[in-house]
Amino acid sequence: MQQYFRIAGLGGHLPAKVITAAELDARLSLAPGCTLRHTGVATRHQRAPDETATDLGCRAARAALADAGLRLRDIDLIIDASTCQQQPIPTNAALLQKALGPEAHGSAAFDVHASCLSFVVALATANAFFAAGQYRHALIVSAETALNGVNWADPASACLMGDGAAAVVVSLVEAPVANFAYRYETFGEFAHVCEVAGGGHRLPPYAITPENESRYRFFMDGPRLHKAASRHLPPLVERVLREAHAALADLHVVPHQASGPAMELIARRLGIARDRLHSSLADHGNLVAAGIPFALHLAREKIGTGSRVIFIGTAAGYSQAAMVFTL
Repeated sequence: MQQYFRIAGLGGHLPAKVITAAELDARLSLAPGCTLRHTGVATRHQRAPDETATDLGCRAARAALADAGLRLRDIDLIIDASTCQQQPIPTNAALLQKALGPEAHGSAAFDVHASCLSFVVALATANAFFAAGQYRHALIVSAETALNGVNWADPASACLMGDGAAAVVVSLVEAPVANFAYRYETFGEFAHVCEVAGGGHRLPPYAITPENESRYRFFMDGPRLHKAASRHLPPLVERVLREAHAALADLHVVPHQASGPAMELIARRLGIARDRLHSSLADHGNLVAAGIPFALHLAREKIGTGSRVIFIGTAAGYSQAAMVFTL
């Protein structure tokens, strides 16, 4: 496989309101220090009542465009790579394009929805389009308002989440880069281990009642999810490393910012050196699909242009992915 893109620009945005782990301890009648100890999240951000995911995404997108030195009229592909859907139709990408303004109108715009791995899949999608010679500059945006859907009756998962957005501008390269590798796998037998059951046609929004309200909230069976990841993720990473002709010790690792325990598991099971593992979870919580690009945005200077990076992550489904590329 070959890499047909370069990361031209990165941007991120977090809402102004901050919620601390200590505040959640008090709100949920937990022992002091419980939230931080079990999640690894010290602070998370929450959108204002009048602030939408599109608002967050626009701010991140404009920051990434400025970083890339490009204007909206240069972008010929917009991919919204978010888990949170603002409405059934049209796509998030159409709403984002509208909000970005007339300069963006007419570019291709669509969603890639792969739960927490949406950004990684969107980047692979852009790479394929570039390989086909169809586009030159793509804007990928992940904007998440996860706190809207948490179940506060389940603090173990609710206290992980935060709102925020990240955006990446990728541009076609003159000559493709060798030793790019990407794999994505799904194990549907774990489909209900991590889910939001309500909101689709099977359990539509208008069918919500006080009795079934929890089914419209985020649910995760953490122990089963960790067991699945422990079994399936290491072999996937090994295959991707072989295909990329790379050793994990030589790569910078940007994992899905799921939880403190989840990243500890990944580091321990894969033998990742601490100075090579890039995490920003403690400062913003689990940003769902925005977590990987936001962490890359913060770590870019430390990693350095020209360095090789591996994305590693899991998602509801159960799905998992890894990508080795050159920054």
